[in-house]
Amino acid sequence: MSGQAVPEPDVPRPAGEIRWSVAAAAVAIAGVAVLPRFMTGALAVQITEDLGFDLAELGGLFGIYFGVSAMGSAPLGRVAEWRGWSEVLRAAALGSAFTLIAIALVAREAWVIGLLFVVGGLTATASKSSANLALARSVPPEKYGFLFGVQHVAVPGATMLGGLAVPVFGLTVGWRWAFVTAAALAVAAAVAVPSERRAAPVPGGRTPHHSARVRTPLRTLALLAVAAALGIGAVDSLASFVVVYAVDIGFAEGTAGLLLALGSSAGIVTRLIAGWLIDRRQQAGLPGIAALLAAGTLGLIVVAIGGRGWVVAGSLIGFIGGWGWSGLLTFAVVSANPEAPAAATGIAHTGTYVGAAAGPALFGLLAEHVSYEAAWWSTAGALALATVIMVWVWITDRDGGMAVVSGATA
Repeated sequence: MSGQAVPEPDVPRPAGEIRWSVAAAAVAIAGVAVLPRFMTGALAVQITEDLGFDLAELGGLFGIYFGVSAMGSAPLGRVAEWRGWSEVLRAAALGSAFTLIAIALVAREAWVIGLLFVVGGLTATASKSSANLALARSVPPEKYGFLFGVQHVAVPGATMLGGLAVPVFGLTVGWRWAFVTAAALAVAAAVAVPSERRAAPVPGGRTPHHSARVRTPLRTLALLAVAAALGIGAVDSLASFVVVYAVDIGFAEGTAGLLLALGSSAGIVTRLIAGWLIDRRQQAGLPGIAALLAAGTLGLIVVAIGGRGWVVAGSLIGFIGGWGWSGLLTFAVVSANPEAPAAATGIAHTGTYVGAAAGPALFGLLAEHVSYEAAWWSTAGALALATVIMVWVWITDRDGGMAVVSGATA
């Protein structure tokens, strides 16, 4: 994989030109599409008390959500290449709106949320692949870094909104109204999706998208997917359980929600700074990803040590390192696969969803049946292993193009 390619000739994209309406829609829908899961995590204290289920069942719900996402990631990436980003983005936003409003109106038991999370999980993975494709087709390569960083702000942004929903809705009018409000945001995002400049058909009724080729070796994408699974599994466990853990060790519910919002904000800032640095240097290397994963490991070790003061400092470091790297990985995969960005990221992000499915589920089991301390130490170990894998790919794939990927020539 050389990382050298020319933008598709049928897609006009002069140097320096950004379709801001597309970029805004991609970022917005990447955010609203994951609201069902992160609103549930942030409002877990109120939801579990209302519906009467425990931490293990909560982790199982998250496992369903991201398990479905993992299974749909690669095929839905191909669907986005085939159908186009506009159609899939709009469907993802409407799917999220349906999931949110249905949870608000009909969820009375945990299994109902689990059933609705099947739709929500497919929505989440469809939004990510189509958002990656929309940005790749509408943004010059020299601007990839910052805008992919902005796109990856979607998840911590959704988490921040979930954290703010605790004092605004959960402790006032009730958690269901938070889901109704989020559904309205998803509908608004669907309406705002702009039209796509589709490629002209070629002989045989096919378009250039049908022959899109993933250049990165499958072995490399598989290793990156494993590292992403471990990394995202750990930080999503932090996002899912830091509120209930903080309440368990003595924080007020509103304060715990604000802690989640603060940590998410730190993740947002990190992703934006990382994207800005990519655009300045026009390259992203696996050592930088490994360094952020190592920082996240340190943060979760601090959380595992225990205590009110430790959970504040550790969670902030954990969010900074644990969430700061994902935009860099997407930049690298998209830049290396300009002909098939949605398909390539669909494969790499399969690990993201596997980790997001398994991580919170295992955390919930450990917290419920062993201890919170065991759960936190396990998540720290997962981030440490992700760091090792990234370093391994960097060392062994120096000739494969993933050690340092240039965006200027993508």
